[in-house]
Amino acid sequence: MRLLLFFAFWAIAGAADWFYGRPRPDAFTQGGVWPLPQKIAYGENNRTLDPRNFDIVFDDNTGCDYLLNARETYKRWMFPFKTTSDHSGADEFVLEVKLGKKCPRDRKVPPGDMNEHYTLSVKETGKAVLEAEEIWGALRGLETFSHLIWFCNKCHKYRIRTVEIDDRPRFPIRGYMIDTSRHFLSVNTIKRQIDLMAQNKMNLLHWHLVDSESFSYESRTFPELSAKGAYSTRHVYTQKKVAEVIEHARLRGIRVMPEFDTPGHMGSWKGQPGILSDCFDEKQQKTDLPNLVDPSKPENFEFLEKFFAEVTDVFGDDFLHLGGDEVSFWIEECWSRNPKIRAFMEHSGFGNSTTKLENYYFSRLEEVVQKVRPKEKRVLYWQEVFDQNKPSTNAIVHVWKGNTFTEQMNEMASVTAKGHQAILSSCWYLNYIHYGADWKEGEGKYYYCDPRAFNGTEAQKELVLGGIVAMWGEFVDATNIEARTWPRASAAAERLWSAPEQTKSADAAWPRLHEFRCRMVARGFRAEASNAPDFCPQEWEEPYP
Repeated sequence: MRLLLFFAFWAIAGAADWFYGRPRPDAFTQGGVWPLPQKIAYGENNRTLDPRNFDIVFDDNTGCDYLLNARETYKRWMFPFKTTSDHSGADEFVLEVKLGKKCPRDRKVPPGDMNEHYTLSVKETGKAVLEAEEIWGALRGLETFSHLIWFCNKCHKYRIRTVEIDDRPRFPIRGYMIDTSRHFLSVNTIKRQIDLMAQNKMNLLHWHLVDSESFSYESRTFPELSAKGAYSTRHVYTQKKVAEVIEHARLRGIRVMPEFDTPGHMGSWKGQPGILSDCFDEKQQKTDLPNLVDPSKPENFEFLEKFFAEVTDVFGDDFLHLGGDEVSFWIEECWSRNPKIRAFMEHSGFGNSTTKLENYYFSRLEEVVQKVRPKEKRVLYWQEVFDQNKPSTNAIVHVWKGNTFTEQMNEMASVTAKGHQAILSSCWYLNYIHYGADWKEGEGKYYYCDPRAFNGTEAQKELVLGGIVAMWGEFVDATNIEARTWPRASAAAERLWSAPEQTKSADAAWPRLHEFRCRMVARGFRAEASNAPDFCPQEWEEPYP
């Protein structure tokens, strides 16, 4: 009797919460869109879709490489399940893509002010229409269109939702940072992350190429940097490999912003003679790992000018990240105890102030960068440059500090109060993991992190450009980066794209994220289970052998 009552209880409880309050394993939407569009209205009826009788047409942009690549990709991704059904009731289905401006043919990298607005109409009969002023909106709209399609397991047919959508991103910067200094990532691994970024409507790859551990970028002007600073000759991105990554990103409407961190984290720059300051312990004995630039030598700024001229030419993006974080880790050892540096400080009127020396370095660095980069191009610094020094008003502050959401928002308020534009990463350090559904747990974490949730004026909040999720590479390489990132980064992607008033509840969002996670898996990507016991219509199949 007790056993019968037990099962009866769980049968009743399961109708609401399934098991211990967990979401049901089959709690996924059909044709749900991620990130949630700004305006979306579903129709009452769905349409049947026959993969053999489906096409995407481009009006008068037939030679557009962006659209040609997208059509080939999405026609493969939209229909992962093989079916022998006759798809009765499925008429010819055409998606027509219309652009207000001609597709760019110059093969330049995407601009910093890309217009990603689009509208999408799928009616009960006739062709579907995707309209965008610029190619970037068309690419985002094609991704949305692909989300409307799902496979009906009972009828063994593809269905598509009828819908009217008017959509644009909330923030212009929606980024993802990879760290290829701590662990090298193959070009194919990076390409896969770019593909996933496009599926999440992210638009900026922040490439942390160089750090204390290794110099993974091959400079054509200074080849000794990687020759002496990389882990090995196999752990280097040649000019050809860098171009391959940039081109792959371009076709998906994604920018590539390089970061070359100075004046700290420079231990791997040893291929340039004299660039690093000698460092000393408390007994005035030289230490083995210099990690700070020597700002007392004019020739070091001449070197940096030539180096950043090359970087500007190679990457071409509107943004260049100049680092600037954690300089204090090495100041005493490498500047305060260095007799030559102390003499330079006294001669320059800095006294014992390493803060003044640091300000001097950044002033000289900005002069160098301004010489080699057009005025409209911007630089980013980690927030310490703002906290301790005086970056130019044109610089963008990248906020990463703060142990609590309150501290992080205080940083955002402080930065914007001084008139600086800001990008947030503090709450999206994906390399920090713990057991459970961390994408939705905790105040200000992942899905619940809003970069504008600080006390400030509307003018301050308009200075917030968006956010960058960060995957630092100390314990991450090609074997785990994909699963560790996705779909946890998807939570940030929705926060940065969608209207906050429509995305207040992670629990309400879960069925859409569940479907989206399964969609990424069906497309051949390792998007890990992220919420509770569940399943996907098509599970991950590991290649073997």
